[in-house]
Amino acid sequence: MEKDNDEDWTNYSSAQYGVGDNSWDEDSENEDKVDLGDFDFIEENFEITPAPSKSGQTHLVRLGCCNHCIGRVGGVSLVNKTLFEAGKEIRDEVLKSEPQLNETGIDVCPMCEDLFDDIDLITSRLAASLNDYEFSRLQLGFQLPSDLIESEEHIRISFGASRSHALKQSLSLEISKKIRMLIDNIEIVNENPEILALVDCLTLSVKIECRSLYLYTRYCKFERGLPQTHWSCRTCKGRGCEKCDDTGLQYPQSVQSLIADPLLEIFSAESHSTHSMGREDIDVRCLGNGRPTVIELKNPKKRNADLEKLTKLVNKSASGKVEIKKLRNSNKSEVVRVKDAAADKSYHICFKLINELDEEGNEIEHHLSDEEIIEKISELNGVELNQRTPKRVSHRRADKIRKRKVIELYDIKVNNELVEFKLRAQSGTYIKEMVTSDSGRTTPSVAELLNLKCEVEWLDVLDIHSD
Repeated sequence: MEKDNDEDWTNYSSAQYGVGDNSWDEDSENEDKVDLGDFDFIEENFEITPAPSKSGQTHLVRLGCCNHCIGRVGGVSLVNKTLFEAGKEIRDEVLKSEPQLNETGIDVCPMCEDLFDDIDLITSRLAASLNDYEFSRLQLGFQLPSDLIESEEHIRISFGASRSHALKQSLSLEISKKIRMLIDNIEIVNENPEILALVDCLTLSVKIECRSLYLYTRYCKFERGLPQTHWSCRTCKGRGCEKCDDTGLQYPQSVQSLIADPLLEIFSAESHSTHSMGREDIDVRCLGNGRPTVIELKNPKKRNADLEKLTKLVNKSASGKVEIKKLRNSNKSEVVRVKDAAADKSYHICFKLINELDEEGNEIEHHLSDEEIIEKISELNGVELNQRTPKRVSHRRADKIRKRKVIELYDIKVNNELVEFKLRAQSGTYIKEMVTSDSGRTTPSVAELLNLKCEVEWLDVLDIHSD
């Protein structure tokens, strides 16, 4: 599904959501990376050993750590107890032997800056921010000041128990418990979320990012003159002008608008995109089983709907111009699969034989019989074409020669100057140019074999051989 331009949420999110509260799985491989002299609040007492030793736990109290942080790094079991309760037990035990530590003179916890006291406030703000969204998978991320991350890591590695939970992970576990009590039927995940919630731990604000909703279908296009996607006005480049009635569109409707516009209101989405397996020209119909496409609805507030009813709604709204097959849920990975697929396609093309003109401008009639025309066109069956980028798309495609195979050519019919046939060709074949030759840029071609000018009347896509 091209690389996301989204923020790298791994910088903020905590990991290992699946581990239990009694797990101490943070690696201590960075223990030698911290210079103890960088922190002036640490006494140079090399007789202190990390928790759960008595000296380690005592030093955590001496540093002014809160009960939550002592509980998460103190090395005691967290089964059937909260971080606060575990930390209070350690503190009470330490104060029995060293009661003078009850007055450390330190007002703010050096490991979390009292963030655990704001858990309820953060949770309530998070719940309020999520109130308008329909979702089942939530990922939490936390943005912490860099100096807090450094001091917390130093204390945890130097004096905390091995594999203690880091601050981000502990905050996530605590908020996850509380948010699940406020919102039913949600799962806190570390990948493929529907909602990303980033908590700024400095301002205690919450930023919500809603992932797109993807729906797969196949569409048939029955009316010529419809572009596949939004086509910006050539005059104003999409800004809106008198020529386009301030719509910013060259054409008032497209396949994209007909199949996706009705879904915006249903899912309370801001906008949409469509990702299709190739594209047909504006004057080409797409028939048969339709063209695979994924509809992307951006920032949807709603995610649940009866897709069978929505399919009927879209088809009714399209008024016969376009029809879609039954919608189903999809994902960004399928967008990549659909766009990267190289499927053979079957076509039905009709073209007109144009007689050459003599010096006086009179038509010179050709002397080919119907049988001769059919025989010559049949020579393209199974042939590999050399196709230089057509003139009509040279402004947006690299100028190169592509080799494409005509897999099967059949059902050739001649009716005076009109000729039509059906064929199956390799993905990426320029069918119109196979007939007209595009001034010799495609060879061999129908025009070359007949030694006549050919003008395409119409073209239909009969089938896209995928799935």
